[in-house]
Amino acid sequence: MIRYIFLFNNFVIQSTFNLFIMKIEMVSSQQFNSRTNLMVKSIIIFFLVIILFALTNAISGLVYERSQNKNKIGNEIASSWGQEQTITGPIIAIPYHKMDQKGINSINGFLYLMPDQLNISGQMDPEIRSRGIYQALLYKSSLNFKSTFNIKNKIESKVSSEILDYNKANVIIGISDLTGIRNPIMLHCNESQISLVSGTSGSDVLSSGVSGYLPSLDQKDSIDIHFSIDLNGYQSLSCIPVGKNTIINLQSSWSSPSFFGQFLPQKREISDKGFNADWQVLEQNRIFNSSFYDSESKIASNGIGVRLIEPVDSYLKNERNIKYALLIICLCFMCYFFIEIFFKIRIHPIQYFLIGAALTIFYLLILSMSEHIGFNLTYLILFPVQSRFLSLFIILIRFLSA
Repeated sequence: MIRYIFLFNNFVIQSTFNLFIMKIEMVSSQQFNSRTNLMVKSIIIFFLVIILFALTNAISGLVYERSQNKNKIGNEIASSWGQEQTITGPIIAIPYHKMDQKGINSINGFLYLMPDQLNISGQMDPEIRSRGIYQALLYKSSLNFKSTFNIKNKIESKVSSEILDYNKANVIIGISDLTGIRNPIMLHCNESQISLVSGTSGSDVLSSGVSGYLPSLDQKDSIDIHFSIDLNGYQSLSCIPVGKNTIINLQSSWSSPSFFGQFLPQKREISDKGFNADWQVLEQNRIFNSSFYDSESKIASNGIGVRLIEPVDSYLKNERNIKYALLIICLCFMCYFFIEIFFKIRIHPIQYFLIGAALTIFYLLILSMSEHIGFNLTYLILFPVQSRFLSLFIILIRFLSA
C-alpha cells in the first residue's frame, strides 16, 4: 500500500514538473517569436525609410527645378526690360600719342581723368511683372550725377612726353545694360549741353556705355559735369566710386534691401515705407588712381549698391521645409512602432509605407499650392489636414485590431 502511495506521489510530482517545463518552453518560444517579429519589422521599416528618403530627395530636386525656372523667366523678362545695372562715371578720356624710346613707332592711347568730386542721388521704384505663375522684381530708377574735374592739375601731374589731342576729348559713362535707358541722356558741361551716343569712343576701359565729345577742353582749368539717367533694371543697382570723393544716396519704397559691394552704407534707414542709404568713398579706399593711362590701370568692376530682394520666397521656404522631411517621417514611424509594442496593435509594413507616402505627398502639395496662394497660407491649410489624417489612421487601425 505504501509502495503504491509512493508511486502515485512520484507520478504527480513528475507530471507537475513536466507541465512546468512545457509552460516555460511555450513562454520562451512566444518571446522568441515576438522578438524575431520586431527585429524583422525594424529591418523592413529601415528599408522603407531609405525608399521615402529617395522620394523626398526627388521632391527637393523638383523645388530646385522650379526655382531655376523662376530665375530663367526673370532673366527673360529682364532681357527686354533691363538687366542688373552698374553705372561707372563720368570719366574724361583724352587721346594721346607719343613716340617710343627709339623714336620710330608712334604709341596711341587714352589718358583717363576721374572726377575730384562726385555726387550721386537716386530713386528706385520697384515694379513686379508676371509671366504665368512666376514673378520678376524689376525697378525704374532716376539718378542724378554732379561731378567736378580739376583738369589742369591732373594733366600737369601726369603728362610728360605725350601729346594730348584735346579736340577729340570725350566723356564716357559706363552703363552695363543699355536696354534699360528710358530717356535720352543730356549731359551739361559748364554752360554747354552735350548729347551722348551709344559706345565708349574706342576706349577699352569700359565695355558698355555712352559717350560724347567735350568742347574746348584745353581752355578750362576745371569743369562741372552734371546729368540725369532714367534707367530700368532687374533687382540690383550699383555704382563704381570713380570720384576722388564719392557720395552716393539711394532711396526706394522697397522695404527689403540687401546692400552689397566693397563698402557698406555709412548711414541707412529701413522701414516698412522703404529705405534710405548713404555711402562715402575716398580715393584712398580705391585700388585705382584718379588719373591714369589705359596701359597703367583698370577700373575695378565691383561696385557698391543695393539689391531688392523678395521678403517671402516660397521656393526658399519649401527648400528649408523639405530638409526636415526625413526627420518627421522617422519620428512618425517611431511613434507608430511604440504604439504597436505597448498597445498590442499590429501595423502591417504596407501601412507604414502608406503613412510615409502620405507625409511625402504632404510636401509635394505644399510646393504645388504655395506657387499659387503662398507658402504660409498653404502650410496653414495642409498641416491640420495632415495631422488629422494621421490620427484617424491610427484610430482606424486600433478599431480594426479590436
